[in-house]
Amino acid sequence: MLDVKYYKDYRHNYLIIKDDGSLSEYVYQRKMMTENTIKGLLNCQERFINGEILLYYEITSRQSLFHIFDGKGIGMDELGSFFVQLKVVNDMLQKYLLDGSCLALSPEYIFQNIETGEYSFLYYPGSDEGSLSKLMDFFISKVDGEDMEAVEAVYKIADLINREQFVLDEVLRWFQDDISQRKKDNYFPYEMQFQNQKLSDQNQSDQAQRSGYRRESLDEEEGGNGEGKEPYESVMSQTFPEEKDAKEITRDFKKALPVLGIGISGAGILTYVMYFYQLSYKEEIYIIAGWVLMAVLILGAILWYLHPLLNRKKKIQEQEDTERERYYTPAYENNETVSDTDIGNTVFIPWTESYENKLYSMDKKIKCHIDLGSLPLTVGKLAGAVDMVIDEKSISRMHAKFFRDGNKIYISDLNSTNGTFRNGMRLAPNASEMIEPGDEIRLGKLKFIYR
Repeated sequence: MLDVKYYKDYRHNYLIIKDDGSLSEYVYQRKMMTENTIKGLLNCQERFINGEILLYYEITSRQSLFHIFDGKGIGMDELGSFFVQLKVVNDMLQKYLLDGSCLALSPEYIFQNIETGEYSFLYYPGSDEGSLSKLMDFFISKVDGEDMEAVEAVYKIADLINREQFVLDEVLRWFQDDISQRKKDNYFPYEMQFQNQKLSDQNQSDQAQRSGYRRESLDEEEGGNGEGKEPYESVMSQTFPEEKDAKEITRDFKKALPVLGIGISGAGILTYVMYFYQLSYKEEIYIIAGWVLMAVLILGAILWYLHPLLNRKKKIQEQEDTERERYYTPAYENNETVSDTDIGNTVFIPWTESYENKLYSMDKKIKCHIDLGSLPLTVGKLAGAVDMVIDEKSISRMHAKFFRDGNKIYISDLNSTNGTFRNGMRLAPNASEMIEPGDEIRLGKLKFIYR
């Protein structure tokens, strides 16, 4: 079993593995993985501390399969993307003459960038941490029961592995057929189409060079695949009717424009009269009165236009507060009640049932609460990847997870950038701590009180 711990510095999150004796034996593998950037593998650094060899794997902005699919099912898209990228990383290992059996195929050690969908695998020389059969057991337990294609594919692959007839290239043909159909329907994600096309070209190239070995530039294999990705739009960015406000301001300006034009024109005429004509004292009084009238018209037109702008900020803030209160409340509510008991008997009620089980925001600008009535619950700012979205700059895409163990509720940090805190103490990456009523929980810059 790997000796693993997590570490975070100012900019990076690391998974650290201590040498179990195999690193001294597999020197070639160790040097290849630490001296090269191999596509599909976690970037790795070798450090010598207190006479020991430590491998630092960078997991910044990545989450393990265990955390990603802890609260949601695995569909056909996710399965196809995983096996396509598993094929790519296996081909890269062959080019670097690395043993593919050293991939740690355990859900805790397979990471994904949840924004791009790219998988990164942990490679440890001489490791037997996690096999493909155990990984399929995880997929079976997490597969989306409503996606019948995914259910069928998972059980077929598991059966092939048990009968020792699993061939990755043949399995990928199932997904290629599914990809072709989805491409016709313009449904399948662009990234999967790109990777599938790359895989098809690579398979054709491999067949053409079976008779001999052709060495290619490794740099060509490590080209990026980030084109065509659409950024995730923040849900909160759609809550304010900015277009409507702009139309109202334009309408007010059109109404104020004639009045402003009259005032400016009148001021111009009065200036012309005063400059080119000799006026009597009485006429000068009339001119001054005209100037006052024009000034009132001009000032009134300006105020007519500026008044909506001055009130706009206050209006947006009120709308923001209302929308946040509505949006941050999950659809579920804790409807559990304590059953009645015989009169005269004292019944112990666990604090998780007697309390509200909610985190209330202590921030004056963001009035929201996190309902812990239905767990597990992941919190972050990337819509579609978490159960509850909090659109705030200090919140990571997947920031923290709340889960229940018996009658106790725990909070776990998910490699967040700005940290998860309990009563002022920062949680280590992927570490969990029990929370109790009265605890102060801080996610990034947002403070909550648990009640």
